[in-house]
Parts: sequence; structure tokens; C-alpha cells
Amino acid sequence: MLSLIVAMDKNNLIGYDNQIPWSIPEDLSLFKEITSNGILIMGRRTFESIGRPLPNRVNVILTKNKNFRHDGIFTFNTPDGALNFANQISKKDNKKIFIIGGSFIYNIFLPLIDEIHLSIIEGDFKGNIFFPTIDFSKYSILKSKHYNGFQYLHLIKNTCNC
Repeated sequence: MLSLIVAMDKNNLIGYDNQIPWSIPEDLSLFKEITSNGILIMGRRTFESIGRPLPNRVNVILTKNKNFRHDGIFTFNTPDGALNFANQISKKDNKKIFIIGGSFIYNIFLPLIDEIHLSIIEGDFKGNIFFPTIDFSKYSILKSKHYNGFQYLHLIKNTCNC
């Protein structure tokens, strides 16, 4: 199962100059809770905005820069390479795979996603990085919970072709 996790506002905004445009500690705690002990696939710029490998997770970086290296991460230059590596670890160690951004990475993997963890942030924010449009008709809501400052939705892809 391939999962995606994202926080965005009502306009699909996810970033401003490679940073998160809001500060909601409870959403970051939820991200940590959901992704802990998992495999994270992210782009190089997302990794650089975080500044370090996230602990208790396998950090897989997808980048066009063939010379990019950092301690504590696995680097790949193709989406297939990153996904094949993540799938091998997932099968061996029973870990979930999460696509965590940024926009370019979401666009690549969205057609393959089985599950979405979505935080819809309340408010209007300035930004220049957006999440692609989700066809919500292809998903069912497994869980919906309101937190202070955001709504969390756990979506699963519909498998019935009825």
C-alpha cells in the first residue's frame, strides 16, 4: 500500500519558498505519529527544508542531482528506483511507505496512491507551492477529525469498479 501525507489550505497551498506557510504543532505531531517507523519518500528540496533525516523512519530522497549525499538517507535519481527500494524494505520489515512531498514528487506518485492522510489547514496563506488537484470521487473517507486549526481526513482509494 502506497500512502501520501500532506497538509494544505483550501486552495491546495502547501508551501512558500520551500517552507510551510503556517505553524501548527498539533499537525506536525500528527505527521510524526502517522509516519513513525515508516518509509518516507521526498524530494531533495523537501529534505533540505526539514534539514535532517527524520528519526525512526527510513528517509528516501528523490533528486536529479546525482552528487547529492547526506548521512542517514538513501538517494535515488529515478522514481522507480526510489519506489523499488522502498517496496523492498516495506516487504522485508513490514513498514508503510509515505510520499511526503514536495509538489513535484506528489505529482509523480499521486496516480499510484492507495491512501491519503490529508490535513486541511484553516485560514488563508500566502504561498507559491501547490498540491495537485485530488479527484475525491476516487476515495472514501475512513476517518475525519477536527483539530485546532485544521481538519484531518484519512482517505482510501475506492477499489470497486461497480
